[in-house]
Parts: sequence; C-alpha cells; structure tokens
Amino acid sequence: MIVRPAAATQLYPFSGNTAEKVVLSTDRSIYIAGEQIQFSATLFNSEAENIAALSKIMYCELITPNGKVIANNKFSISNSISSGCINIPIEIFTGTYYIRAYTKRMREYGPLSYEYRQIRLINPNRPDVLSAENNQTLPVQQFTQVQPEGMDNLLSVFLDKAVYTPRDTINFAYEQINGSKVSIKSMCISVIPENAKSLLSKNLTPEEKVKFIPGFYPETRGLSLSGRLTEASSTIPVIDKKVNLSIIGEGRDFMAVRTDSSGYFYFALPDYLGSRDLFLCAEKTPSQVVKIWVDNDFCTTPIHLPSPVFALSDKERQLVRDMAQNVQINSYFQPAVLIDSLGPLKDTNAFYGKPTTILYIEKYIMLPTLDEYFNELPSQVKVRKRKGESYFAVQGSANIRFYDPLVLVDWVAVDEPSKILAATPQNFSRIEVVNEDYLKGGQIYGGIISFISKKGDFAGIDLPSAGIFVNYRFLAENQCTENINVSNATHPDSRNTILWKPGVNIQIGKPEKLIFTAPDTPGKYSVVMEGSTVNGELFSITSPFEVNN
Repeated sequence: MIVRPAAATQLYPFSGNTAEKVVLSTDRSIYIAGEQIQFSATLFNSEAENIAALSKIMYCELITPNGKVIANNKFSISNSISSGCINIPIEIFTGTYYIRAYTKRMREYGPLSYEYRQIRLINPNRPDVLSAENNQTLPVQQFTQVQPEGMDNLLSVFLDKAVYTPRDTINFAYEQINGSKVSIKSMCISVIPENAKSLLSKNLTPEEKVKFIPGFYPETRGLSLSGRLTEASSTIPVIDKKVNLSIIGEGRDFMAVRTDSSGYFYFALPDYLGSRDLFLCAEKTPSQVVKIWVDNDFCTTPIHLPSPVFALSDKERQLVRDMAQNVQINSYFQPAVLIDSLGPLKDTNAFYGKPTTILYIEKYIMLPTLDEYFNELPSQVKVRKRKGESYFAVQGSANIRFYDPLVLVDWVAVDEPSKILAATPQNFSRIEVVNEDYLKGGQIYGGIISFISKKGDFAGIDLPSAGIFVNYRFLAENQCTENINVSNATHPDSRNTILWKPGVNIQIGKPEKLIFTAPDTPGKYSVVMEGSTVNGELFSITSPFEVNN
C-alpha cells in the first residue's frame, strides 16, 4: 500500500495507561516449521464502561527480533477476546521469534505499547539459524515475568488418572475456588508436551519515551480503510471531495465518503474473509489533479527486541526431535488441499438488490454507439449534454433529477461518462438500472446505472487516472487444524498440541469438564490453564500427566 504523509508526532512517557492493552497467550512456545501458532488475545480498555469504544479488530503478527514481519493477519474481537492461528512458513530459519498483537488504536502509541510473546521456531530441514544481535547496542527494553498474588487458591483441577495409554480417554475438570480474591477475565487451556511452553508470557516494559501518533481511526465497528486525498504535486489536502471505494469480485460492494477538513477519509468495511481487490478513486475535479494516499493497515514502525543466542537444553532437544517426527508423520496422512485457480467471477447479487430494469445488449440489433441504445430504444436512461459534456440521466421519481446517478462499470464507480460512451457496446453483456433515489454511505444518488462487461475486464475502459487498486487483507479465514480427538482410528495420532481451547468461561463454584484423547507419542504432558485477571495480569496453572505404552 501507499503510505500517506506522516502526521505530526508528540512524545509522551509510556506508563502502560494507554487507551487499550492486550494480554496474549499461545498454545506453546516451541514450534516446528510448517505448524500453526494458535493464540488467544484479551483486550482491555481504560474506558471499560463504554462497550462501544472497544476495538473490534485484532492484528496478530509473527516477527523477527529486528521487527521483520514473517506472517500476519487480522482477527475479529468478540466479548473482548480474539483467537486464531498464524501459519509458520515451511522455509523459516531456526531461531527466536516473537508473536505480537495490537489494535489500530494502540498504534497511536507505537510498537512499544503492543503485547509480545517470545517463541522459538525450529526447522529440522535446513541448517540456517536466525542471526542474534548484540542486545547491549539496543534501546533499553526489558522483559518482566511476574505471577500476580493470590494465585495459590485460584483454581482446583482434577485429572482422573496420572498415567494413560495411547488413545485413552482423559477426563479433566476444573473450577474456580470459592473465596478466591482474584477475578478472572479470560482463560485458555492447552494440553501439550512437557517443556513445550514457558509458564508466563513476557511483557515488554520499555523505559524510554514512545511516540504518540494521532490520526489512527479506532476500529470500533469492524475492519476499516483510511487515507488522505491531496493535490498530486504536493501534500496540500483536498477537502470535501468524494472518494469512491469498490470491492471487486465475490461479495462485491460499493461505498463513498467525503474527505474531512484535513483531506482524510475513512471507510468501514464488511467482515469478509481472505484478500480482495479494492479500487479507490476520487470524484472528477477539472481544476485539480489529485492523489490518493492509503494508510498501511499493518504496523510498519521499526522495532528491535531482545535477540538471545538460540539454544536448547537436553530435554528440549529430545522434545524437538519428537515434535519434528510428529510433524513429518502428519504430513503423510493429512489430505492435500486443492487451491482453485482464479476463474470467472460468480454472478452474485449486486449490493443494490434487484434492478428496476435490465437492458441485455445482445437482444437488440447491433448499434454503433452506446448512447443510441439509450436514446433510440425505450430506456429509463438518457444521455444529455451539460456545458458541452455528456452525462447520464435516469428517468424516475420527481426528486431523482436533483442528484447525479451512481454509474458503475463492473461494480467500479466511473464518473466520466465520455469514457463509457466511447466503449464498444458489444463488450457489455447487460446494463442494470435502478430508477429511484439511492442512499449509500451517506451519499444520495439519482438512481444507479450498472454496466456489466462480458469478460469482467471493464470493457476496455481506462479507469480514472486518480484511482488506485489495493489488494486488501480482510479477516483471517482462521482454519486451525488442531483437534481434541483423533480424527481417524487407522491413522497415527501425532498431535503436538493435544488440545487448545481459547475463550474458556469459568464461574466460582461451578465445575467444568473436558474430555479428550491421549496421543500415540509416549512422554510427559501438561494441562496448562493460562488466563488474565480483570486487572490485566497473566496467571498460569499446570497439571502434569504421562502417556506410556
């Protein structure tokens, strides 16, 4: 994406009392290349009584200690909790990495206000190790690890046995103890090999000042895209001008907003999954050549984190050997995922619903120009002249003539009728018309004229020069592969994470039960219950068991 011109910045001492804070948990702290990192992030807000002020989107990234992004995605937040998974690339170097989580509101305070979790990744198929930097040359940034008081009498846990055989049914129960002085806000449960997880996350506590960067719009309604409209030859803002956004492909949509007094614009986007192409363009301004700047949706501010020399203890080496073997076994039994190549777009319903009329080009005799289809045939659209330039007019209600129609070509707004009228009519399959006032994104249109090409190629029309295409990442598809039970009795059970359950509800004096299957790999395992208190403190309670043949 294009980065908009930087806004003015101010320096404030970082005290941790920012508008929002995240507490992050992962299922493990050691992974093999090709696995998934499963996480749960709990959002805290200094204005807790104002639920509408809470962010709705969590950004989660896998990064190197020097801030290079390896993988990232966006996840929805529900009831202050977000969970999902990040795929580890198969070609990654062995080394120490970080998972970090933040909201767009937290970006106002920069990456030192984000939540970080240190993890180790191992690639058994390549000898390369991620280089470690000399931490003495880095800014003062330390990690603290504190277990809050009152944890001794927080939870009681029950395992029906201490030792199981492979494929045994494991019964686990837990409850918060009556009289506990600590209130739990959220909790997650993971069942993993012993030594596969640090007991507590390590929270970054910088001792230096951080930049406060105004201008980030909190995502309190969901996904968003923001930016700025300026003159092309300078950074002078263009105010009170309409910016159109079209979502291309399946789930096609259109919206428009006007720039504010600083030239900024903001779009609240639907909660689609995966990536989609967007097209943004500004309304035609004959006296100005304009340029659209789009904010980066992910953080790009540099940061350097502690980068210790990578090392494994003897117990961890044996653990990694077992985990790598499990990953290799899984690769033989997991079904191949077929990725369909991009084909013709499905002709789904338009955002404006059922059109009033549809003009099918092939149903009529071949006419040389498009305006003849409107002016020579019975049509609710006419081509008129205004100051020597052609424009479209929709025939309808009395009020419709006070507003210009919304004109679309393959769902992209085009406000230069001359470009459309110059196109070859036979490149279009149909023209859909809505002949009544239409309100969209706070803008009123005098009807809708939607041109649909035969090949989905905009019928060869040159799109507005001030427009830009953006490949936008919507929400993660969140297809985590870990299961709590064996999916096939004839296949080996080689799970490295036996169970992962984020967003666990717990009530004082009300026992909860979990039933899951013991894995095939013998060894020592732990049930790890990790969560956060209402004060944002992280706690962790571990219950061990063994699996023997």
